[in-house]
Amino acid sequence: MQKLRKQIKESFFNPILHLLPLLIFLVVEDFYGMSMGFKISFPIALGLLIYIYFVYNRIFTWHLIFTGLFVAVSLLAILETLLPFKLVDEALIYEVVVLLNLFAFLIFRKQIQKGISGFISYLIPMTNNFNELYRVVWVLFSVLLLYISAFTFIKAAIQNNVPYLQILQYVYVGILVFFSIYEILRVQIIRSKLLKEEWWPIVSNQGKIIGSIQHFTSLNDEKKYMHPVVHVLLIDRGMVLLKKRYSDDPESPDMWDSSISNHVKMGETIEKCVERSAEEKYALNNFRFMYLSNYTVEGKNEKQYAFLFVSCLQTEYKLNPIPQEKTKWWTQRQIEDNLQAGIFSENFKLEYDLLERSGLLESGKCECNCRMRDVIYQQTSAATKTGLN
Repeated sequence: MQKLRKQIKESFFNPILHLLPLLIFLVVEDFYGMSMGFKISFPIALGLLIYIYFVYNRIFTWHLIFTGLFVAVSLLAILETLLPFKLVDEALIYEVVVLLNLFAFLIFRKQIQKGISGFISYLIPMTNNFNELYRVVWVLFSVLLLYISAFTFIKAAIQNNVPYLQILQYVYVGILVFFSIYEILRVQIIRSKLLKEEWWPIVSNQGKIIGSIQHFTSLNDEKKYMHPVVHVLLIDRGMVLLKKRYSDDPESPDMWDSSISNHVKMGETIEKCVERSAEEKYALNNFRFMYLSNYTVEGKNEKQYAFLFVSCLQTEYKLNPIPQEKTKWWTQRQIEDNLQAGIFSENFKLEYDLLERSGLLESGKCECNCRMRDVIYQQTSAATKTGLN
């Protein structure tokens, strides 16, 4: 759970934190001047850098870019005040400089995103971070543009305009403060919701974790992601227990498949996924199983990196499938007679071939252990290092 929490925080980083020093400087400068603005905002910028380095280390470079933007905006604003002539009203110098930088950021969005993606860890899905940041930048750009326009209009068109300008300034600062608080609360609420959803690891062809995604998003995305799954074949006296998938199953509707199958959740070990699935489907506790093989298969909506296990039913096992599950014991002859009839899933066709070659069906026995064999740890050593196991 801790790894999942960290993954969600990194892939849904609060964009307002990138711009917080800049916003604080704008607010403080409006009321207390440039010097006080720098005295307050620079320590905050430094504190954020330290905080993100230790808490969100993998996106530290991503945040460092915005700290650089804050420094650049500050220097440009200072240089503008030293010019012998004024390009804009002195009260609007900092807002105009920030507005121009945000405008450039929006114009060169694709180039910036491509450049940043080149050095951000591939373990972090950054698409959401990019989208959230650009949404926040658009809002701030709009607020600054409206404030500068209203300030210029009031000063040029309305005589004795000091009270109106003060009211405008309070409204402008109030909007910035409200928006900042709103974004902080909004991201916290979304993170809490995401933690309650099911997240799946994304793995490479070698089974190494390269990211994560919410399961509903994965199944509805045009891109097919590869996810780790577990399958367990229950065998007894030369027969195999299969279950019929539901009619609305996205991959193999109304087809017979291995009796236990499930996606590995983010932060969950393969072994725990097998045990959880056996308990959920058949109320099996102290479930014993052994590793048989692994394979990859591509379906309609996703790719799967499957870990296949076998369990020989013991007399103490009492199967209690959940009511909506339709299960059936199949003999070898029945399976072989129907292999090409289109009633078995593609996964099971591969698994049956592996099971046949293992000789377990003929012997009717298998050496089930309460722990997986060493081979699974060897074959998934890369995944173990990155959190799959």
